[in-house]
Amino acid sequence: MIALAATLGSSALWVATDRAVAGGNASASRKVLYYTCPMHPSVKAEKPGACPICGMNLVPVYDTQGGTNNPPAAVNTNKPASTLPGCCAPAGGGCCQ
Repeated sequence: MIALAATLGSSALWVATDRAVAGGNASASRKVLYYTCPMHPSVKAEKPGACPICGMNLVPVYDTQGGTNNPPAAVNTNKPASTLPGCCAPAGGGCCQ
């Protein structure tokens, strides 16, 4: 039983190490531009860490020199209705009172 446990444990460690090395090589070829929060894209940081608003882990935003036409990953389009031209906020709030 001890030999079986040792064999399974070492196999799991080998697989985990192999995947970590393979993943490290894949991400090493891409340049990290900055880190951002998945829930708050306006948050940008130079290092990984926690979002100052919600505490989630910041995720890397990579340089896309592959020629794709993807929009930028961290564009905040959430604007209050009262700041948009010709727009009124619902239920008595905003500019149309």
